[in-house]
Amino acid sequence: MRKNPAVLTEEQTNSLMQGTWGRSQERDRWMMIFLLNTGLKINEFVNLNVGDVYTGLRVKKNLLIASAPGKPQRAVPLTREGREAIAYVLEFNRSQGFMLGAEEPFIISRQRNKKDQSYRMTPRQVQRIVKTLREDAALQQKTTPQTLRHTYAKTLLGKGVDMKTVQKLLGHRSIKTTRNLYGLGD
Repeated sequence: MRKNPAVLTEEQTNSLMQGTWGRSQERDRWMMIFLLNTGLKINEFVNLNVGDVYTGLRVKKNLLIASAPGKPQRAVPLTREGREAIAYVLEFNRSQGFMLGAEEPFIISRQRNKKDQSYRMTPRQVQRIVKTLREDAALQQKTTPQTLRHTYAKTLLGKGVDMKTVQKLLGHRSIKTTRNLYGLGD
């Protein structure tokens, strides 16, 4: 069995969300709320386009996340908080002069990406944002985007969601992976 993954308590999560000021930091806070309400992997998150979260008229109620080639997409339902986070991020993008075209990045950076010249945020930038928020909140526990994913899973399990549903939401191929990660070995 693997070591239990790092998970934030409700108090730690609240502390993480409190330590933000200013417009760009407010966007960062909403990004964390989105991650805590979807459990996406960091690459899934940064690769989202506006069309993945927004129909052009309203925020979508489910995310369809591509999995391995040849496998079906997984559907991740969006909570009210998750949809509010999307609306805030889209409004932030609009206020920064970005178009909300379906193929535009959902999460934008203030600098162009050197690799493809887009304004798509990189995984490393997201990691730095989480680290900064952790430091602002004076949390002693290491906190990464993966910690937010594990916190999402543990929160669902704590609310009585069954292991098979959590497995599907996280995109694990095997229920054994989910059980091993969250302390319910075979």
